[in-house]
Amino acid sequence: MSAKLFSLKGRTALITGATNGIGQYMAVGLYEAGAEVIIIHRPSTDPEPTRKLVEESSESNTTKIKFIVADLESLPIEDIDSKIIEESVKLSDQGKVDILVNNAGIQYRSKFEEADNKEIDRVLHVNLIFPIQLTKSFGSYLIKNNIKGHVVMTCSLLSFQGGLYTVPYSTSKGGLLQFLKAIANEWAPLGIHVNGIAPGYIQTKLTKKLEEDEVRNRQISERIPYGRWGKPEDFKGPVVFLCSKASDYVFGECLVVDGGWMSR
Repeated sequence: MSAKLFSLKGRTALITGATNGIGQYMAVGLYEAGAEVIIIHRPSTDPEPTRKLVEESSESNTTKIKFIVADLESLPIEDIDSKIIEESVKLSDQGKVDILVNNAGIQYRSKFEEADNKEIDRVLHVNLIFPIQLTKSFGSYLIKNNIKGHVVMTCSLLSFQGGLYTVPYSTSKGGLLQFLKAIANEWAPLGIHVNGIAPGYIQTKLTKKLEEDEVRNRQISERIPYGRWGKPEDFKGPVVFLCSKASDYVFGECLVVDGGWMSR
């Protein structure tokens, strides 16, 4: 099989939530495949460790990582076009952007009847409303400029399962799955691929407390057929696949990357 199927040379990827964890290694994977990478990060986040990690991951890709500073919680929806889409096009060496990875997400755990309404709104906004609106702006840009492109959503096992004490998160990730399926139906005829990736139990900051719980950690590990938690590095291949010609006939799908969890 030709390596050209997986090459992203000449492509520009815009990604949220990439200064740590899964998103950070998605950025590495995209860069290693040849893409120019633009990362959106919060004002409070230091992007330099990510810049160093990504740029040192490939000797053949000499493009510099670019950054857009934006707080997804507070950026007005009406500013997405100017502050993110137009800015990313200006930053790109290619003068265009044709890959969007909606990876940013937050978690909030509580019994639902005791949940803080502000936290519910916050989770739904960052995990669902903002990705929808960013995708809308990105898709409009692609369609207006007759560009074929790829959109990847980071979903979750809770896009399929209910979970416990995670109603806002489960709702947001379930909604994201249905959104990507619906919009894929509309944009597939235009050559715009919209798909998702659903991580299983992955070693990140988001799951640190769960990992530190000896009982739950053991229960989870024993249920994973592959026998271990996932690592952020496990997402380099899946994201490259969904953004490359290798997935040319894949639309509206969610690739579960979970060590076999959902199969058991």
